[in-house]
Amino acid sequence: MKIQTRRGFRAARNATVAAAAVAGLVLGSAGAAGAEVNDQNRIVSNGHEVIVTQEDTFINGVPPIGGSPLSREWFHNGRGIANIVGPEAADFEGSTFQFGYQVAWTASIDGGISFGWESPDPSFTVTAEPVKYEPVLDEAGEPVLVDGQQVFRPLEVTEVETSIEGGLPGISAGIELTQAPGIAEIVVAESEFDGDFKEVQIANVHGAATGVIGPVSVRPFVRVITDNADNVTTYGQVWTL
Repeated sequence: MKIQTRRGFRAARNATVAAAAVAGLVLGSAGAAGAEVNDQNRIVSNGHEVIVTQEDTFINGVPPIGGSPLSREWFHNGRGIANIVGPEAADFEGSTFQFGYQVAWTASIDGGISFGWESPDPSFTVTAEPVKYEPVLDEAGEPVLVDGQQVFRPLEVTEVETSIEGGLPGISAGIELTQAPGIAEIVVAESEFDGDFKEVQIANVHGAATGVIGPVSVRPFVRVITDNADNVTTYGQVWTL
């Protein structure tokens, strides 16, 4: 069920349209009627409820344009929404909206994963240091398990790139993959907003993996960080490509 809230006058400043010919994010202040809620999470911050939602999520795996059996390619469509509910919700300032992915791979040969989108809204940036993990191995080279679950440890990210290309400002973020199985989290877009509402429509954001052996798993997330550093994240389902 879609949450309906009163939207303060500051929320109108978040009604910027950001569209792209191939891949982009569209910002707005009006939700879609009858949208499918895929995942939702909430916290209470300073007496106000902060709610993040993913709607109409669809990640479409397509044959890689280069035809390599070691490549994967996909496009992501959906919507991320932030609602702040409470007596002074319209007066909230300096909240941060983030959109990104967790990705996992089984093995790689000099591989990498990248995401790219374009938007005329220059307020969006990309986080330069996504979290990346590798499995912990014992002396025999076997994975370490705790309560039946494999243990991972943080790994330094080898490369993240951002660029401004073409007629529209564009951002691409990429990471190099380890040969062993691994997991990485990367914030693809980040923007500050004021008021009690923020909506980002994700329209054909492009993702690609190269040099991978086996499937690649992608889990989209939406996160809101309030001005006092409270944060809430909604993780969507895992899409295997």
